[in-house]
Order: sequence, then C-alpha cells, then structure tokens
Amino acid sequence: MFYSTGNNFGADRILFKSYQTDNYVVLNAKFTIDPMDVRYRLNQNPEIYVPALSIDRSAVAGIFCRFEEVRTFSGRNYRYDGGTVLKSWIKDRNTICIEKVPGFYEKGALTFYIQALYPMLNQGSNTIKGTRHQLTIGAPDNFLRLGSDSFFVSFEHWAFLHMEFYGCSYAYRDLPWEVTLVDFPQDIDAFVPVPGGGNQFNPECDGMGECRIREGVFTMEERVIGFWDTGHDPFLYAFLVRGDNEIDVNF
Repeated sequence: MFYSTGNNFGADRILFKSYQTDNYVVLNAKFTIDPMDVRYRLNQNPEIYVPALSIDRSAVAGIFCRFEEVRTFSGRNYRYDGGTVLKSWIKDRNTICIEKVPGFYEKGALTFYIQALYPMLNQGSNTIKGTRHQLTIGAPDNFLRLGSDSFFVSFEHWAFLHMEFYGCSYAYRDLPWEVTLVDFPQDIDAFVPVPGGGNQFNPECDGMGECRIREGVFTMEERVIGFWDTGHDPFLYAFLVRGDNEIDVNF
C-alpha cells in the first residue's frame, strides 16, 4: 500500500493497494476529480506520480470512469449514472498515465477505478498458471442469477473476478442486493464499478453503478434505471489485490 506523490490534474492524494513483481504490477485505487479544474482541462495526458514501481513501463490496461446522476419524477429518485472505459499505462517507474475522458465535463465529479494488471512492456514471458473457478453465489430465494461466463481466478496475492448479471426476481429489482461469492477469497475489500444497463438521458454511454466486494460478500445498494435493458448487459471485471496490504512492497 502506498500514496501517490502528486498528479497534474488537481486530485487529492491517492491511496493505492499493490502487488508488484519484476514483470507485472497489480494496482487498485479509487479517486475522484473535478473535470472543470483548469489543471485537468489543460492537460492532454493526466498523470499520477507515485513512489518507484517494480517495472519501468507497461502495456495498456483498462480502467473505469463513472459519473453519478439522479433525476426525480413524481417524487421518486431514479439513477442515470454512467461512465466509460479508459486506457491507462505505466509510463516510467514513477508515473501512471490515464486517458483523458472524452466529455462528461458537465456531469460534476468523476470517479476513477483502477483495478488493473499492468504487464511489463517488451518483457519476456514468465507465465504463471491459475485455475478458473466457476463463480456461484448464495442468495436468499435465489433472487439473483449470474451468466455462465461468471468466474474467478485466485492467486496468493491477488484475484481476477468476472461477473455477468443474467436475471433477478422482480421483488428484488429495486432492493439492495447482498449475496455470498462461494469460495471467493475472503481477504479482499474493494469498491468495484458495474458497467452496463441502458441510459436514456445519456445515450453516449451505458449505465455504470458501484458495488462492494468485502470478505467474500457482494453488496450493491442501487442500480441504474436501465440495468436490465436488452443489449446493455451489465458485468463486473476487476483485478483485485488481496490482504490488508499494509506493507509497502515497492522495489
């Protein structure tokens, strides 16, 4: 675990969980920016400055960016949160670059989720093999159903998680969700974006909500109003660092 040493777009200090080796790095962070900040608007390539990482440059990895939007109709609130996927990469041992968001300036605060694995660029392979486990859940009344391509791969220091949301009992569609991720590592605690779902008032993007994975339990308080729209299949995709990660493992 470490804190960023600065950035060029006006964000506060950013806390990272990390697992680092000589040919790849797994990073987890969540932070919020003001897209109207002049420092963000003037920089073509937002950069985060960090203590020395174990690799000096990486291939491109995807991260997520999300805005929140609530609209009220007939006295009831509806969520039209949305977002997009952005490129990110390790430029050098002390710099992480992120792609600039195309738009969303009028949406207020933007939240970024870095839950990615960065492989060393132009590095010879040193492959490690993991076992794919079909993801099953424990849910009251079996109210939530996952797609067949829901799975996880677990290593000693990190895990990869992919969830597809297939269906939900009608009585639970507007309620908070809490389900157990069977056999998933218990030593992970992270807020994870859930992209997908239609977005009537933001047709340039899909919906994007947020869930929490903690001690093998998935919770999600709310969903976007178009969560189950046809052709906008919601999912979860994250590389997650295990453990409390209190020791700085920087090389």
